[in-house]
Amino acid sequence: MPRDDTVVKKGSLRRTDSVPGHGDAVRVINETLKGPVASIFRSLVPAFGDIRGEDFYDTVMDSSELLHGCILIFRRHRDQFRTLLVDERGRPVNDDFVKLRCGRSVHDIIAMIVRTHAKRHFRTTLGGDPNDVGSRAGRMYQAMNEYLIHEWQVPLVPHYAPMPIHKVVEMGPRLLDIRESELLDAITAAAGPPPPVMRGLPSTPPPLPPRFEVTAPPQSNTVVARRGGSFMPVAAAQPFSGTPQEEFWWEALQDRGAASVLGARSGHEMRELVAALAGVNDAVRSELFAGLSLSTVQAAVCLATAFKVMGRNAFGQVFGLPGKPAMVTTIAQRLRQRNVGSRTELKALAALTEGAVRL
Repeated sequence: MPRDDTVVKKGSLRRTDSVPGHGDAVRVINETLKGPVASIFRSLVPAFGDIRGEDFYDTVMDSSELLHGCILIFRRHRDQFRTLLVDERGRPVNDDFVKLRCGRSVHDIIAMIVRTHAKRHFRTTLGGDPNDVGSRAGRMYQAMNEYLIHEWQVPLVPHYAPMPIHKVVEMGPRLLDIRESELLDAITAAAGPPPPVMRGLPSTPPPLPPRFEVTAPPQSNTVVARRGGSFMPVAAAQPFSGTPQEEFWWEALQDRGAASVLGARSGHEMRELVAALAGVNDAVRSELFAGLSLSTVQAAVCLATAFKVMGRNAFGQVFGLPGKPAMVTTIAQRLRQRNVGSRTELKALAALTEGAVRL
């Protein structure tokens, strides 16, 4: 079976005392998909009954319709996958942004699924190796991979493929604003040829966005704060024990980049912040995290900044449960208008978030 660089599906059955590295996570997720995940789908969908594990993987990953259907089945019958959706301590994980035992969250793995499917589709329809930027498939994948993130994009992959590459580069993150295949088709039909190369200038194409792969959040042994333009160690990262959601946010806040922007906090302040972030409502996840395509560390900086500006009580009233989803949507819209996204630097993100929650 051809090996994809990025792979699919949820969970891991292997017990381990440490989070797997990227290669191990890929292998574990592949094994889980071909074994227990395939078995669960066969039990839920009689039509899958005769398809073996590896054949199931290829059959589903090659078809936008089947892949989208399987994701919908997973969403509707998530409880059937509960033995796979556990963290490294074996505790149930119900949050798409909390890491599973394999070292990836459901959110991360969904992004892997979308990119893997896109690679296969581009290889088939455009020709060439999607890992080779010298091929048409490779150029399209390099131009799009940063924006292949969400499960709703799976049915759109066949409509991404015919788009001129220069149009993909021109649109960039605005691709994530389009959820209708008809609109993508109209953009493709209306797209003109690439802009002509001006005489006297080198005939080189515009630079493509950098390759983006989902990886585990960077580890940091030291929390740092910025003082006078330099980084100063202020405290060694302390072990933390809490719910999976609390541990997820604790780890994100230990990131060196996040700590340099947010500054140092006492242990009590950190625990108070982590508790608040662990209790955010679904609108925060859909509108801020997924809606703006924020990374884990970006999401931590965004919410920690809002917590600092608003205070614990006001933050809980808006971002907590049940919260005020309409206000969360408004804040997300303000950030979107300021072009906040996966490429926004953390320092700029903090400043933009502060402005968005103050308005």
